[in-house]
Amino acid sequence: MTETGMGITATDDQRMIADSFARVFAGGGDAWNALEETGLTRATWPEAMDGAGMGLTDMLPALVEAGRAATLAPVIGCGVLPGLALSRAGLASDLPAGRLCLALGPLREDAEGRVSGTLGPVAGGDMAEQALVCLPGDRLAVLPVQDRDAFRLVDGHGAADLAFGRARPLATGAASSGLAAWLEDAAATAQAADALGALMAAREMTREYLKQRKQFGRPLAAFQALQHAMVDLHHETEHFLSLVHLAAHACDGAGAALRVRAVSAVKIYLGGRIRRAAASAIQLHGGIGMTEDYALGGLVKRVLLADMLHGRADSHRARLAALVAEETRQDTPNRKDSAA
Repeated sequence: MTETGMGITATDDQRMIADSFARVFAGGGDAWNALEETGLTRATWPEAMDGAGMGLTDMLPALVEAGRAATLAPVIGCGVLPGLALSRAGLASDLPAGRLCLALGPLREDAEGRVSGTLGPVAGGDMAEQALVCLPGDRLAVLPVQDRDAFRLVDGHGAADLAFGRARPLATGAASSGLAAWLEDAAATAQAADALGALMAAREMTREYLKQRKQFGRPLAAFQALQHAMVDLHHETEHFLSLVHLAAHACDGAGAALRVRAVSAVKIYLGGRIRRAAASAIQLHGGIGMTEDYALGGLVKRVLLADMLHGRADSHRARLAALVAEETRQDTPNRKDSAA
């Protein structure tokens, strides 16, 4: 990604991947099978495992397209996140055949190396045969899906609660410090990118609706109060875009403190001003915006889901406050030494 002023432009490779995703979504039919057939689901997998080795920043335009198209294909849970996890953890051994999803959360491991626990909600867990999990000690492992309770998330995506009863890992990687925390932040950022695409589509829908709908013989877009509301919606979307890109760059980088700041900033903004921006799009549509079959509702639900998963705004405020407090404590002795 290159950034000039407030504008962010995708590289040729990033745009090519995003355009490929967009063509699949526009083609109708089974989007997930089409993505698998074209190899797009392995874009983030390590090159040693026949992937393209792309990072989270590389995949942002594609994730935005997924949100914009409101696809229900498990692009994040089964497509982007497993490859990112494999690349980050260095798990390059031969993996068993079968569809993978990334399942986040704590699990128990006994002395015999068998794993127990329940994880959920797991995006894409309704269709996966194996789950990538993070074991105690920040080790990535592949577990067979033994038992699942499948359901639909608020936006219609398939998910499941996955239960493991003394399962023996099919493959295990070496310890990678901070892996579990990194995976949570990468997942939160991917969901935010999807929400960004949905918000962009909602903004476009709202703009067109205000141009076409008339009241008192004038388009709604001619009323100053509604113009101001659209300006606010545009501003919030563009600011969110900048925050999401910063979070993706921070996840691809090496600094944990910067990543925590950037990802928590995204989640806090998402849980506050972006939720209100999505609600504003519904209000600007009037009664039709509340209709269940109207496409706007599905877009807004993607924003709500991104807020719900991987920590709500309040938990990220607490995390950010803890980081600032810790940095302040570490800096205080240095200031005293300088004063002396």
